[in-house]
Amino acid sequence: MASEYKVGLIFGKFYPLHCGHIYLIEKAMTQVDELHIFLGCEATRDKELFDKSHLPRQPQVSDRFSWLKETFKDRHNIHIHILDEAGIKSYPNGWKDWSDRVKQILSKHKIKPNVVFTSEPQDVKDYEFYFDCPVIIVDADRNFMNISATQVRQNPYKNWSFIADAAKPFFVKKVAIIGQGKFNDLSLQLANIYNTQHVSNGYINYIDREISTPYNQRYLSETDYIRIAILHVERLSRAVENSNKLLFTTIDFDTLAQYYTQIFEKEDQVLKGLKDSYHFDLVIHQEDLDPNHTPTQHFETVSKMVEALLI
Repeated sequence: MASEYKVGLIFGKFYPLHCGHIYLIEKAMTQVDELHIFLGCEATRDKELFDKSHLPRQPQVSDRFSWLKETFKDRHNIHIHILDEAGIKSYPNGWKDWSDRVKQILSKHKIKPNVVFTSEPQDVKDYEFYFDCPVIIVDADRNFMNISATQVRQNPYKNWSFIADAAKPFFVKKVAIIGQGKFNDLSLQLANIYNTQHVSNGYINYIDREISTPYNQRYLSETDYIRIAILHVERLSRAVENSNKLLFTTIDFDTLAQYYTQIFEKEDQVLKGLKDSYHFDLVIHQEDLDPNHTPTQHFETVSKMVEALLI
C-alpha cells in the first residue's frame, strides 16, 4: 500500500532527543516514503537554552546529530540534515530567511517535499505559506507522549525515562568512591541501590588478570600502569552505555597518576592526559571524611552527596 505522501519534513532542535520527538518521527514515517529531519542549531540560542537548564553539560550539535543517527540507524528512508540558523532573526521573526536557508538544503539534495509534520500548531500557517504544502499536526496536546524538551532540560533525571536511549549515556554522572575496607564497598552498594552499573577497580582487576605472583610479591611496571588506565577507560566506556543515571567505580585517573608518581618519581603523559580529560562528576576519598564516623554514617554522608547530583 502506497504512502499517503511521498516526502515529508520535520524540524527541531532535539535538545535533547526525547520520546516525544521519536513519536513525532515514527508517526510521520507511517505516512511518507521518505522523511527529512532538520536539526536546527544556533550557537547563542543553544547556549542560552543550556544556561537556563539543569543539564550536567551542554550538548553540542555533534551530540544531537549522533543521537538522531543512532536512534534511526536502521531506517534507510530517514535522512538527517544540520540546519545552521546563525544570523536569522529569532522566532517568531525571520521566517522568510529561515525558510530560504531550508530551501537551499532542499535544492542541494534535490528534495521536493509535499508534507510537513509538527507538534506546534502555531507554526502551521507559516509552514504552509513558505513550503506550499499541507501540514500535519501530531500530538500537539502531548496526550500520547506527555513530555517536552523544556521539561527534560529542567529536570533530566526526573524525566529520565523520556530521554532517548541513544542520548542517555551523555547524561550519566560518573562517581568514584575511593577508600579501603567497608568504605570500598560503598560504590557497589550505591550501584545496587540505583540499579545501575558498577566498574570495579581496574588496578586490582589488572593484578588479578595479568600477574600470577602472590600479592605481597607483586610489582607493577610503568607499562602496567598505562595498561591499567586503558583497561579502566574501556570498562567505564562500556558501562556508561547501560547505566541508569549514575555510574560508580572505585578509582579515578588522578589517583592512578598519583600512585605512578609516588613509585616512579615522575609524571606519565598518558595518565596526565586521562586525569585532565576524563571527567568524573563526583570523587569521594575516604580520607576527606570524618575518620571517627561509623560505616553507617559514611554510608549516609556519601548517599546524600550522590543524591545531590540528581537534583
